[in-house]
Amino acid sequence: MRSKFAFVALGIASVAISASAGDLMASPVSVQDVNSTATLQLRSNDDFVSSKDSSGAAKPFSGHLAFAEANMESGDKLAPVNGKDLHAFPAFEISFTTVESTLVPSSQEILGDFKPTGAGTYWQILVQPGKVWSEPGDPPGWTRASFPLALMNPVEGGESHNGVALFMYKDVDVTPLHVQITTGTTPFQAGAVFKATATSVSAMKPISATEADSIKKAFNLREAGRLPVKSWDSLPVSLTSAQSAEFGGRMRDDWKVATAVFVDGTIYMKSCQTSEGPLPYCDRQRFGVWSATKSAVARMAMLRMAAKYGDQIFTMKIGDLLPEAKRFPAWKDVTLGSALNMATGVGKGAGKPEANIGDEPYDDSYMAFYNDGDFKSKLEKALARPRSYGWGIDKFVRYRDEDYFILGAALDSLLKDKEGADKDIASMLRHEVYENIKVYDLPVATTFGVKRQPLAFEGLYATIDDLVKIAKLFQGGGAVAGNQLLSQQKTQEGLTNHKKWGLPTGRPRGSGERYFSSFWIDDFSFDGCDGNFARFMGYGGQIVAMLPNNLIAVRLSSAPTDDETVSDFSGLAQASNAIAKVCNN
Repeated sequence: MRSKFAFVALGIASVAISASAGDLMASPVSVQDVNSTATLQLRSNDDFVSSKDSSGAAKPFSGHLAFAEANMESGDKLAPVNGKDLHAFPAFEISFTTVESTLVPSSQEILGDFKPTGAGTYWQILVQPGKVWSEPGDPPGWTRASFPLALMNPVEGGESHNGVALFMYKDVDVTPLHVQITTGTTPFQAGAVFKATATSVSAMKPISATEADSIKKAFNLREAGRLPVKSWDSLPVSLTSAQSAEFGGRMRDDWKVATAVFVDGTIYMKSCQTSEGPLPYCDRQRFGVWSATKSAVARMAMLRMAAKYGDQIFTMKIGDLLPEAKRFPAWKDVTLGSALNMATGVGKGAGKPEANIGDEPYDDSYMAFYNDGDFKSKLEKALARPRSYGWGIDKFVRYRDEDYFILGAALDSLLKDKEGADKDIASMLRHEVYENIKVYDLPVATTFGVKRQPLAFEGLYATIDDLVKIAKLFQGGGAVAGNQLLSQQKTQEGLTNHKKWGLPTGRPRGSGERYFSSFWIDDFSFDGCDGNFARFMGYGGQIVAMLPNNLIAVRLSSAPTDDETVSDFSGLAQASNAIAKVCNN
């Protein structure tokens, strides 16, 4: 990456920004601070966005930026993981242009040159649209620009570390990039949610008018498809504080990264609070959602393929689709449907025939599978690890990430057999499903090497808008404007009605009593109103709930541990009843 650009000495523009002492009053982040190569101290997030006295950009922006690797300063202990440096902010390149006051990136996919083995940074990065503006007292011709970002690890593929970045520009000159990370969804190997700052050397080269126009057209398409977003206080009905809290579950408030509810075509959001103030661009931020990926990627792919090839694919055997599975007798009778249910009848737990979804050890062999970035060896580890429990398929559910990785591999093999070796499930989902529901980006962690397959059990990085649209497609029976994208029958299975879908998990009511095809299902009963609702859920309490009154609730979390409150949504149906009646009685 470095060879492509001649970085300006000290990382500042060749024409230095000059500022008088009076300029220090222009904005909380002074011109001197933005111009400096020094790493800034952690400060209010409001300092990275326009003030009430701001005005429009001095000039629009259009260019390709390269940002160098930089050291992140943090008061939190960021120990290396698998030899990777958590303090190393990743080098990356991206083009931006402006559409009115919006700073538009050329990509919202995963960026950065990550090596799955050896030393180097632990992180890659995701970038979303931001803003450009000017503050009173800024030097003539200079404009401020900021954008939201998220750090992620492509092997782990679960959490995000979210923040905001700021730079200034004038023509072809740019200042260093100043980054602040203040929140994120629950990490696993990276330890606790951390806060950090970094300053990255910047370099710019022009882009063509054709490329800029392409970026603008793609942005306008995405903007036209975004759902309306309003503040939580704008909900069409008044909620008590207790009812409002139930939409974020019963965990501690300071663990709730984002809470939103979709009502009658509009997303109502609580601000993404941090100790440094609201996270800028909350509605545009991409968050790691962990095992919610199982629904958004694996379940979605299977339902799409069932619509194309017939629901009988649910009874296809994995050994008939994956030659690698034939060497392992435990997989002999396992079907695609049983893998989607995580009821394969294989595992490494105690093997007692009882409802105990958590009876699966996260031991050294699991971690070897988990940290393997190569498709072939990761698949080998997933297939070789379990033994047959002997009770057969679809009898007892056991929570196993390996089942979903194997399912993804089998689905990809089936797709290639049906449509050609050049096809893959990620592209199929993007073009045949997500674009039809106006989700135009699909940043999802994959394996490395020759075959880059989505992890399927985790790895999706989604906005609140994305998650609502995905849930809305499930709620709508897999159809959009009369176009049946997913198998109607299989999509409707497991959703809100009075049938007791799924296998018992051994968990209490409100925390996922049953599991069915990637959904956690709970019963509810209040004031003579009875039923159930489904949700997809990720580690640390990432929740997308589909309620029987057509509401969709989203809660993203930084919970440091998977305690009993992380999954407790026992009052959600009753709270949603205050917005729209769950039952007609």
